[in-house]
Amino acid sequence: MVTCFSSLSRNHTLGERLGRGERLADILAGSVAVAEGYPTARAARQLAQRHGVATPVMDEVYAMLYEGKNPQQALQDLTRRGSKPED
Repeated sequence: MVTCFSSLSRNHTLGERLGRGERLADILAGSVAVAEGYPTARAARQLAQRHGVATPVMDEVYAMLYEGKNPQQALQDLTRRGSKPED
């Protein structure tokens, strides 16, 4: 929970800055500490794809971090996703 909500969290700070429109490269270049969620997002997505697991939230996080997707667009795409039973 701290990683998500605490302003002291590196992951929270990274996400908040992305949400404000800062470029990922600038955020990473100016950071002394590593936000472990950044490389973990890639690994988690690869693992999910390898095992055929649908991960819509992870897909949007990955798209923002590694494909430069606009955070507002990612949120819209996620919330417009049709509801369905999850396995």
